[in-house]
Amino acid sequence: MGTGLAGRSVYAFGDSIVHGHVYPRSFVDVVAERTGMTLSKFARNGATIGADPHASGGQILAQVEEAPAAAPDFILFDGGTNDAESVFNGRYDVGTYSAELEKTLCTMKRRWPASHVVYVSAHKLGSRDWDTQVALREETLRVCRNGNVAIADVFGDTPFDTRDDIHRAKYTFDDLVDGLPGAEGSGTHPNMAGITIFYVPVVTAGLEQISSS
Repeated sequence: MGTGLAGRSVYAFGDSIVHGHVYPRSFVDVVAERTGMTLSKFARNGATIGADPHASGGQILAQVEEAPAAAPDFILFDGGTNDAESVFNGRYDVGTYSAELEKTLCTMKRRWPASHVVYVSAHKLGSRDWDTQVALREETLRVCRNGNVAIADVFGDTPFDTRDDIHRAKYTFDDLVDGLPGAEGSGTHPNMAGITIFYVPVVTAGLEQISSS
């Protein structure tokens, strides 16, 4: 079990990478199981940081506003994956994304001022425009650092990169095979190998560092 994490509570917000794509478990479930944490997951497939009427999952801000008032020990969230499509398609720009991210973080801190907030960056996505991804990443890191939000940086701290066709085929999935995440995906949704090799160690280490400090 993770040092000092057993029995601690965590709320998880975000998109399908946090919620789980066509499968009920994601990296946050695995982290919680392995560390003995109590997980409450509010993420929705297709969710965005910015307000895009074409996005299927609404805004992550709404998840935060609708979650219980009881404060968790930790908050994990992602965002930007679907925003990369929204920005690329001209539905809003990086500045609008940044303002909505700041609003989302302010809402978290207003509702749960004592909770530790951790942003989890997605891996490098071959399924999104690269320049848009990088622009959103840079703005996300800036906003999080200015807001004293910890960063579990799967993008920067692992080699997981689905622009590489080997990584795309081996570590992502679109459909289930015998009830479990398969392989040969589009590059967006990590399968269990992608989750356990790349996401879980980075996120667990980030939580443990906060817990021991």
